[in-house]
Amino acid sequence: MSVEEFLRLSREGPAGREVLRKKGMVPKREKPKRKGKKDPKMAKALRKANAMGRTKAGKLRKGYTQAKIMKKAHQLRRKM
Repeated sequence: MSVEEFLRLSREGPAGREVLRKKGMVPKREKPKRKGKKDPKMAKALRKANAMGRTKAGKLRKGYTQAKIMKKAHQLRRKM
């Protein structure tokens, strides 16, 4: 692949970059690393709050939102 062809493909936007990625010309971005430690108590609280706010099929119960589940999880975490 010539330099001109590479530059033309890179200017085409996402479609051109996808062609370059398939040919191995563009490296994949690395995943950022965690900054803080995992909190096992918060993980347990989240499992409990999710169980309360979701049905057996995994859908949200009526009146529940993801925000309400997180608020409940933080509340449970404080009580642990």
